[in-house]
Amino acid sequence: MFAAISAGISALWGPLHGGANQKVIEMLDAITNEGQSATEFVARAKDRKSGIRLMGFGHRVYKNFDPRAAVLKTACHEVMNAMGLSSRQLEIAMELEEIAMNDEYFIKRNLYPNVDFYSGIIYKAMGIPVNMFTVMFAMGRMAGWIAQYHEMRGEENPKISRPRQIYTGAGLRNWNPVDDRS
Repeated sequence: MFAAISAGISALWGPLHGGANQKVIEMLDAITNEGQSATEFVARAKDRKSGIRLMGFGHRVYKNFDPRAAVLKTACHEVMNAMGLSSRQLEIAMELEEIAMNDEYFIKRNLYPNVDFYSGIIYKAMGIPVNMFTVMFAMGRMAGWIAQYHEMRGEENPKISRPRQIYTGAGLRNWNPVDDRS
């Protein structure tokens, strides 16, 4: 089980998945340390030649606003208020979101804040070291990993596992746009 869990954590590590919230914090730190405004940073991020990326925006699954991001945005404000903290990072994050949500470049590309955009600010406010963010991300998945491990170990003749997601819901159905419904 230890090897399976370690593999799961290792699979999450990196800037584009489990470590994305760490990259958001590093981006916000860089903006602050370089004395940039959110507007200046967004302009650089839109220039492909700059090598600058707006971290915490866009998602492979959510091609509009990530609903989890809305929940975390609210939670972020609640955590900061409950702890009596103010954060320059949160202020910059709010400015970046405001600019991107109203900028044709980001709208056209469906680049909206995702769950990583605010989670790092919450973790940091709680005193969790940035290099432990991926571990925190993994903890929420631990129960599922352990359940799958036990399922596989309980099989009489275990085979190589190749988990797949197969949609078994309703097929193609007709629908009416919201404005046309009564």
